[in-house]
Amino acid sequence: MDPNELVKLIDILNPNNKPGRITVIVRMGAENMRVKLPHLIRAVRNAGQIVAWVSDPMHGNTIKAPSGLKTRSFDSIRVILTCAWLFFFLCVFYVQYLCYAEME
Repeated sequence: MDPNELVKLIDILNPNNKPGRITVIVRMGAENMRVKLPHLIRAVRNAGQIVAWVSDPMHGNTIKAPSGLKTRSFDSIRVILTCAWLFFFLCVFYVQYLCYAEME
């Protein structure tokens, strides 16, 4: 999803920016996580929108095992969880830093 589209959609669904109304479930493969997620987070944060972020590491990482069964690579799931945690942590840290800086 385009970051600007996400901001518009959140604004339509939660025009009063009420906390607890919007949960953004990030469902993208490991390859897209590092590239796309930071732009989404930045756009939502810059718009001042309040959302809960959730990562779904199982989506977008399906591979077919030699037996024909659908499975997932542990390494891909680990990449997604690591990236999501890092990006979410950095955003929270950044917001807390700005709030602390304003208090001084």
